[in-house]
Amino acid sequence: MPTSNDMQNVLDIQDKNMIFEDNCVSYGIHKQKKCKFIDCTLTYIPTECKKCQEPNKDFSIYKNGTQTSRITFPISGIYPTYLRVKKQRFKCTSCEATFTAETPIVKEACFISNFIKAEILAKSADARSIKSLAEETNVSSTTIQRIINEQVKYYRPYYHSLPENLSFDEFKYGNGQMAFEYIDVVTGTILDILESKDTRTIKDHFCSRYSQNQRNQVKTITTDMNASYVSFIPELFPNADIIIDRFHIVQLVNRAMNKTRVKVMNRLRTSNGEDQKKYRRLKRFWKKLLKKESELSYTTYQYFPMFGQRLESAIVSEMLAYDPELKATYTMYQAILKAVEHNDSKQLRTVLDQPASPELSGYMKTSLKTLSAHFPHIQNTFYYPYNNGKIEGINNKIKVLNRVAYGYGNFIHYKNRIILHFNLKPIRNKIKMIEKEREHTAA
Repeated sequence: MPTSNDMQNVLDIQDKNMIFEDNCVSYGIHKQKKCKFIDCTLTYIPTECKKCQEPNKDFSIYKNGTQTSRITFPISGIYPTYLRVKKQRFKCTSCEATFTAETPIVKEACFISNFIKAEILAKSADARSIKSLAEETNVSSTTIQRIINEQVKYYRPYYHSLPENLSFDEFKYGNGQMAFEYIDVVTGTILDILESKDTRTIKDHFCSRYSQNQRNQVKTITTDMNASYVSFIPELFPNADIIIDRFHIVQLVNRAMNKTRVKVMNRLRTSNGEDQKKYRRLKRFWKKLLKKESELSYTTYQYFPMFGQRLESAIVSEMLAYDPELKATYTMYQAILKAVEHNDSKQLRTVLDQPASPELSGYMKTSLKTLSAHFPHIQNTFYYPYNNGKIEGINNKIKVLNRVAYGYGNFIHYKNRIILHFNLKPIRNKIKMIEKEREHTAA
């Protein structure tokens, strides 16, 4: 039969004051579920009274019965597991107060073990829903969220300084609502998340949280082409250069080019057989028209459906010949991609300043006007090494958290979940790496 030490080792309990007897494991029903109960006794000789701190001399503190507590424990096997701890009660002859024996595996007046709380926090580093965490740890969803809210207090934003390089962006939550976040663009650390992205909320936040001197120390702010951000940044951060993220520059002209293709494609959707063939080609090989011209193959023949054995560059040239608007837009699209690829602001300025071809699509003309309006900030894109890559990656993970939870009705709970997830995951990964190194060393 297992000894008390064996049970302590199996359950990873370090408290030697918990004594397990033979046949301490039994099965029963709790909350209409079959579960496992593990009985033990918690007793020791106290050194002093918990109430009056009088030392225990000449048996001034004596045993005064027991009190049984049911403590939720990590699932052992396939059934929910509970420790039924028979806690020793004591009475002090000096102050006539009574108190109960304590153990480090659970907090006073709490029935959820610290093992469960540690397991919840460890699993919070994964993109898991609150409900699935609750089912795996045998506690309620409310308990999971309460533990997360308590732990996130240790990761509160530090409002006494700002890094020199920031990054701004927003993400969607709830019923189409947009939240604003800003991070340290160098380290990728989330500094804070605001419930709304409107100018008033953002300005009130930075003015109330940070002094003018702290905001003056910011040198660069990387953002997309959001007109509201560009309008208030000079007011809040007078010494900061605005960097328009190069991804959004490419994305802007990419969408203009694709919309032009769709427009021309739909124009060819007629009863004419030749037009139908052109329509199908434009629909199937849309990626070829968005590809960089320098990446097209000019030497290797391949078989393409609806074209036959052809060069990749040749089929692009043939599709561009279908419509002058498509060809003019493609030429402008490739010129902008080339300027961005080579970090050549002068070349981009030349492209934007040249008279627009009358055959250029309206979508591309609108994109050119947007680029011209933001050109002073686009120049900084070619000068500084910063971009919105880290904050976009963070947003992708945030969206996953929202999706697996089927949305959050409470923004504070959602924010706390995000902050805890991004703070605990690096710690957990580091622990795993250390454990692997230990195993490798031991081997």
